[in-house]
Amino acid sequence: MKRMIRVVVCCGMLFCGTLQAQDLEAQLEWQQRVELGTVVNGVVGRVNVTAGEPVTRGALLVELDQRPLQARLVKAVAQKEAAKQQMDEAKRELDRSLELYDRTLLSDHERQLAEIDAAKADAYLREAEAELTLIKLAREYSRIKAPFNGRVLVVNVQQGQAVVNHLQIMPLVVMVNDRQMKAVTAVDSEMAARLQPGQVAKVGVHGEWLPGVIQFVGLEPLDGSGTPRHYRLVVGFKTPKGQQLRLGERAVVRIDG
Repeated sequence: MKRMIRVVVCCGMLFCGTLQAQDLEAQLEWQQRVELGTVVNGVVGRVNVTAGEPVTRGALLVELDQRPLQARLVKAVAQKEAAKQQMDEAKRELDRSLELYDRTLLSDHERQLAEIDAAKADAYLREAEAELTLIKLAREYSRIKAPFNGRVLVVNVQQGQAVVNHLQIMPLVVMVNDRQMKAVTAVDSEMAARLQPGQVAKVGVHGEWLPGVIQFVGLEPLDGSGTPRHYRLVVGFKTPKGQQLRLGERAVVRIDG
């Protein structure tokens, strides 16, 4: 950022002609960058992408071997069905006991035992339902999907590789949103006071001016900005169709007025 501030002060040349007073040299950053992993342990069954490949939101990137999870799912479904049948029987027995109790044909102790059995059956059923939900979530989490339209930067896993996440989540795929980027620059406190999020701006990159919107105006001075203090300014913009921009490329932010 020190270098960026120096460049702003010097008003370096990027496009043909002299930069205007409110033309600020900037650098490009990703709008979104995520490291994707899974909380589930297992063996990688499929890797559907390679580094550099564009993907759409919801596309399946990596999937763990589904066979162990499918087996656990079948077991959980069976346990839930058995627990439900136990619960139904316990309710019928409780109803019968209460009827006999009302007719003074059953003691308090026998009625209480029927109530306890019904409560236990209800607890078993809830436990089975919870276990089934957890297994369904594990299956969902074992499939890594693209959270947005973008591009795969890094693939850290191969088919057949074991994934173990006892201490920390292992990043398997790194993705960026390269269809929307941001130009980051620095402004002094006087200019920062005139700017606000949502304000229209322009971003010049590769000799073309693109429409942008101010996303953030820093509230704290940048480290080492000296005097006058400078603050972070972020302008978001859409990447032109068919054009691949890269992290760290030079750009110009133009603030009209």
